Amino acid sequence: MSENEQPTAPPPQPPALAERPAGRIPFTQEFDRGRRTMPAALPVVIAFAAVAIVVAVIVFFNRSKPSAAGTMTKVASAAIQDDSVMVAIQIKFDNTTGERLWIKSIKSELETADGQKYSDDAAPSSDMDRYLQAFPILAESRAGALQEEMKIPPRGALEGMIVVSFPVSKAAFDARKALRVQMGFYDHPGMVITQ
Repeated sequence: MSENEQPTAPPPQPPALAERPAGRIPFTQEFDRGRRTMPAALPVVIAFAAVAIVVAVIVFFNRSKPSAAGTMTKVASAAIQDDSVMVAIQIKFDNTTGERLWIKSIKSELETADGQKYSDDAAPSSDMDRYLQAFPILAESRAGALQEEMKIPPRGALEGMIVVSFPVSKAAFDARKALRVQMGFYDHPGMVITQ
């Protein structure tokens, strides 16, 4: 080496990891392995299972419970003018709740053999005697009239009759696919009885 030549300094080395400023992580270290960015599988599975159990318990205890259960005990029909039929339906049902039920509405729906649907509201109880006198065959299923605003005691039972009419012939009514009675209650889910 001559006197004019200066020894060359080694090239500068990157600072060690401990010497780097906080918050600055090289790109290669940030995304180099999935295990550094993804949580372990077991805690994730346990968390999903716990959430599923909590949701299942909430759904189970908040499910809609039927307020009443019932059946149609008798159905009598009489032909009236112009291909119409009047129907007396005797219903027996039980209040399955621990609370009093108030009847809000009573409707009936007829589904004929060809799939046509007809509906009618129950006749007022004040007209019931007049209908039974005009059509004595309806009196076969004679019972007290079911009407809106009736109260059913907790865990009590009730039996009564409604009268409805449909714009079909008696033969079409007798060949029906289904007959339904829908009872709506205040503050409780309704009930549908199908025959």
